[in-house]
Amino acid sequence: MEEGVDLAGTLRDACRATAVVGMAIALSGCFVASTLKSELSRYAEPTGEDLAHIRLIGSVNVKVYPNSTCARLDVPGGGYPAGPQLGGQRTRDLGMPKMADTPRHFVEIAARPGEPIAARFAFYTEQIRPGIAGTGMPNTKETSFCNVTGSFVPEANANYEARASWDRDACVLIVHRLVEVDGQLQRVPVARPAETTCGPAATEADTAADA
Repeated sequence: MEEGVDLAGTLRDACRATAVVGMAIALSGCFVASTLKSELSRYAEPTGEDLAHIRLIGSVNVKVYPNSTCARLDVPGGGYPAGPQLGGQRTRDLGMPKMADTPRHFVEIAARPGEPIAARFAFYTEQIRPGIAGTGMPNTKETSFCNVTGSFVPEANANYEARASWDRDACVLIVHRLVEVDGQLQRVPVARPAETTCGPAATEADTAADA
């Protein structure tokens, strides 16, 4: 009789373990599905009059999140301005005014004025370090990545540049408004967009860290 009790307890424990594993697999599947959907998403670009325009510079991997202050998988309308691209975004020119130092690669987008918009720039490098000849030590691969997210509230009919860069220490994102002064186009700094957090839901930074 005691053996029967022990067997029943073992079966109950096995069922609990199976349920936990099944739940973990389901949750993992949901995360993969949401991540895949995000990676295949296109930025829901607004149309109409009095829109703001933003030139994104610095990384071929940049995603945009409308009406948001952060990069999160479930932001409605978030995605790549030119659609998902293998290896990054193509240059996208909407005819914004250019300056002499405007780089060859950039992505220009329209944005709804009066509401926040966030952009996430991702940088990635890979370096092969050769092994030591005669020691049998193989080549090693080192990978590094850096992500920076910032947001601001654009004004109607205004032009902006959001420029990201990556040095040895960190990623930096700076936003300027493009204004014409005495016939010359100039950059006027916009309040520096702080890197923001998104709360409990999965963020794009979390996805990159788990990759």
